[in-house]
Amino acid sequence: MKRTRRLKVNLLSGRAAALWLLCILYLTGSIVGCTTAGLLDAENCGALLERFDAYFLTLQQDGDPIQILPLFWRVMRVPLAAFLLGLTALGIVGLPVLFAVRGFSLAYAVAVLYRLMGVQGLALGGCLFGVSALVWIPALFGLGVSGITNSYGLLRRVTGDGRYPLPSGVGGYWLCCGGCAGAVLVCLGIECTLVPMLVKLIMQLF
Repeated sequence: MKRTRRLKVNLLSGRAAALWLLCILYLTGSIVGCTTAGLLDAENCGALLERFDAYFLTLQQDGDPIQILPLFWRVMRVPLAAFLLGLTALGIVGLPVLFAVRGFSLAYAVAVLYRLMGVQGLALGGCLFGVSALVWIPALFGLGVSGITNSYGLLRRVTGDGRYPLPSGVGGYWLCCGGCAGAVLVCLGIECTLVPMLVKLIMQLF
């Protein structure tokens, strides 16, 4: 009984430690992204701004800027990478790096919009990235925590501890992956319908 109780405590502590690690690295990446956007010259932000300008221009002309396949790839590539990393021992390093990069890219894009367009850019960045983030961030962190604990178990087995239990369990990990896949589909619907409407509204208000 004591051994089972100690195992449960260790598993809980492992998931908590994984969550803290991913949160800290995601926040660190976000801070670095904001700082980088502030240090770069306006000319160096031109490529990103051109993409936004093309999107906004299409909306103003009542066109349809939504291309499903590129949008689907943009929405699913990070969860897909997290899923694949969680299936291998490499996820113990790859998942923290992935979360830091994701935090950097999201914060950098919003910070560039704010720097070049002021309050309007901040509002647009919140619509373009923040609305769907309310759905995919919890799902991604759940997948990341399950993946990193699973990767740690695989690493222990690879290094010789063949009886070390996989914390997430096969069923639990795949259940988490299914929930994240559902979140990706919800985000895809938000990006296709709600986000263009909100962007149009902000452009009219400002």
